[in-house]
Amino acid sequence: MRLETFSDGVFAIAITLLILNFHIPTGLNENQVWNAIADQQDVFLSAAISFVVIGVYWTVNRKTFALIDRTNGALTASNFVHLATIVFLPFPTLVMSEYTKSFAAVGMYAATIALAGFTAAVTVVIAWRGNLMDSTVTQDMIDKTVSSSIATPIVFAASIPIAAVNTRVATWFWFGAFFVSKPVGVLAQRILQRRHQKAMP
Repeated sequence: MRLETFSDGVFAIAITLLILNFHIPTGLNENQVWNAIADQQDVFLSAAISFVVIGVYWTVNRKTFALIDRTNGALTASNFVHLATIVFLPFPTLVMSEYTKSFAAVGMYAATIALAGFTAAVTVVIAWRGNLMDSTVTQDMIDKTVSSSIATPIVFAASIPIAAVNTRVATWFWFGAFFVSKPVGVLAQRILQRRHQKAMP
């Protein structure tokens, strides 16, 4: 599927662009080189988080298109919006690495990641409601895919008000995504399943 191939390319470019955030001046002596490398710690941290996040969203995107039989205009547009958030991510990554104590920088970074996850979930829903999925796909499979898409963005969205108080606490809060995203996803899946059960006649 050409749309899937294009998406893979965008993810690859976005994850590669993260390396451009690293910069060490020329003409340094040995000690200055080590100091310059040490000064990149915030860049390393932000790039590492973005690398993992992009990898997670790429995995979700691949799983989504594995369930899709065909595309239409709505699906293409939704996927393009999702890809726009992915290709934009290296910029807030750079800004946050330079201004780790700025609410604007940390908030923009968290908001971008949250938006990426929510747009991924919307893409799944559009494909399902547009009857673009394989005939073997069930509602439970869709609920599981949507839940896994929104688990990480829920954590990052929740960190935005925390960043307004303390940006450092907010950044450490993101590491909780690796531990709580699974139970958050399970909880979201149960909520979706209950909604579908109530909607059934």
